[in-house]
Amino acid sequence: MLLQSTQAGGATAQSLESILEAARQFMETYSTDLHEKPAEITMGRLDPRLKLAACEEPLETFLPTGGRTLGNTSVGVRCTHPKSWTLYVPATVNIYKQVVVAAEALPRGTILGGNQIKVARRNLAKLPQGYYVNPRDLQGMKLKRNISGGLPLTPVMVEAPQVIRRGQRVTLIAKISGITVSMPGKALANASAGDHIQVKNLSSKRIIEGVVTATGKVKVGI
Repeated sequence: MLLQSTQAGGATAQSLESILEAARQFMETYSTDLHEKPAEITMGRLDPRLKLAACEEPLETFLPTGGRTLGNTSVGVRCTHPKSWTLYVPATVNIYKQVVVAAEALPRGTILGGNQIKVARRNLAKLPQGYYVNPRDLQGMKLKRNISGGLPLTPVMVEAPQVIRRGQRVTLIAKISGITVSMPGKALANASAGDHIQVKNLSSKRIIEGVVTATGKVKVGI
């Protein structure tokens, strides 16, 4: 807790309950707007010996620069009249949401699908590396490491599997005057669906760039 103020001398003091309530209301609204879910907020304690001049205007509340929106954080509470003071109130913010988790222990290299994943309620404050809410977003993704059952899946745990390998013959797809044509090509690098890749057109011998499809074809411009 950091105090930047001139404390009240014999003047009326701002009640600590009003400071805590202002901080709680701010974080409640801020978290709900940001995450579209109501938050569970626990406010920290303020030193009962603290005496701050009573504010003659509504207290100003704000999230400090670099402040967290989940987990252990703090809320700034400020008064500007008649005496200026700023207080940082500790708080803990938890938000629970249905996210995608592993239905069972899975080894590295597993291609996700079927009953291997499910949704479960988890605390977003404990998922700083991100999360998924729709199992369809993980269908066909490849695990980069071993994971235990019930563990929430995060973007750093998965990758798109390679569908094309360097030197592989591929089908190039292009649209010419509204007509879709295909031609043989050779991949010049490994690639996953959605990747941009250089390929050699085996008909023209030109090297061109295209986008890999989920079926292993390459969409190119001529």
